[in-house]
Amino acid sequence: MRMICPEGTGLKKIIKRSIFSSGIVISLFIILNSCAKDPDNLGRDLLPSSDSIRVKIDSSTFVKSYTITGKRILSSSSEFYVLGSMKDSIFGYGRASLLTQFHPSILVSTDSIRTVDSLILYLSPANHYGDSLYSMTLRVYELNEKMRIDTNYFSDINPLEYYDPSSELANYTYTARDSIIRVKITDPAFINKFETMPDSIFKDKTDFAEKFYGLFLSADQVTEKGSYTYLNMSNSKTRLTMYYNGHENGDTISYGYEMSFTSLAAKANVFTHDYAGFPIAANLDLAESGDTLMYIEGIAGSSGRISFPQLDEWKGKGLISINKAELILPVDSLVFPSLSKDNYPLNLLLFSLGTDDVYDYLYDYRIDNTSTYFDGSYNRLLNAYVFNIGLHLQSYISGKIKNSDLVIVSRKSNSAANRVILKGATAEKSPVKLKVTYTELF
Repeated sequence: MRMICPEGTGLKKIIKRSIFSSGIVISLFIILNSCAKDPDNLGRDLLPSSDSIRVKIDSSTFVKSYTITGKRILSSSSEFYVLGSMKDSIFGYGRASLLTQFHPSILVSTDSIRTVDSLILYLSPANHYGDSLYSMTLRVYELNEKMRIDTNYFSDINPLEYYDPSSELANYTYTARDSIIRVKITDPAFINKFETMPDSIFKDKTDFAEKFYGLFLSADQVTEKGSYTYLNMSNSKTRLTMYYNGHENGDTISYGYEMSFTSLAAKANVFTHDYAGFPIAANLDLAESGDTLMYIEGIAGSSGRISFPQLDEWKGKGLISINKAELILPVDSLVFPSLSKDNYPLNLLLFSLGTDDVYDYLYDYRIDNTSTYFDGSYNRLLNAYVFNIGLHLQSYISGKIKNSDLVIVSRKSNSAANRVILKGATAEKSPVKLKVTYTELF
């Protein structure tokens, strides 16, 4: 029996199927055969031998570094708020004060007729920095200007615009090791405000904020030692309590009305530093010559500046890809051995310099702000802080950014006073170093 097809149609289909089947067999043969070869060499025979990819390490880039005066920082959005003062034999004098609102913890009636027995301010320390046994004097003032919860406040805010230093409400002597700081406010005028306000004020947070602007907390500047206390302002133990007597059915009953300092209350830390007459003063802002040391301090204190004057030479290396760029910042423990490792910041942070010297986050930080890649933690084995700034350097070499300079600060500068002294670029032994691992692509 013969199959009858239109002329040429069956033959064309048979040929196409044969070619297709043959192609599959040939492709499988090539794939299976190539699997036996070194995958790293695939395609090498198609390139000239001089074009092989080469990975290199370079630690010769010149680095310049010095200490700079710290810039103001945002201080109205912190995990902890700092209170206290210190005299440091290296870093000089410092103070941390606090402006803060307070608000009703629970909106309840306070009795329309009340007699206030006392107002107690409770502050709950979370940790401290400095001499925990040194006694300091805390002073409490009432704010006479309103703060706003939707406003950013910076560490250089002028507290005199918000309070009158002649109208002190209370003072209290404390140490940083106190488990709770308890200040009794007995100022008659302040207590009278709590007695005479209508009950409706205590049942509405907006109305309350219009009548009670807040408090300014400030520790006297110490003449020796001192410490900073880190306050958890959202802790329920941190509160202002009004103890008063109310009246019910002819009986006098004692009550407590609590006010809080949570995230619903605007707050701002004020940080000041005085370096005059201390070792750090002679090492500040040596932009022309650079320095052998960099003094890094928290709470908006001194920072470090790093530049790479010869980085443009990398643009002449041809087409390269930076795999890793380790900025190694050794800690100096010889010039000032009294600075304990326990006082070092756990992490430092690098910023790049944008227009008008505005601090910008590095690309390396933006892709990994958990620091797994970017790092910046203190390495006890190396006695150094190490950063990976590969994307930052690649961006400069490729022309994406115009300024390669960096600023080093303590990572939690708005809520921790820790400090460290780093070796600068001109240190005799183990200076700051840039170690670049890169691939030549030409």
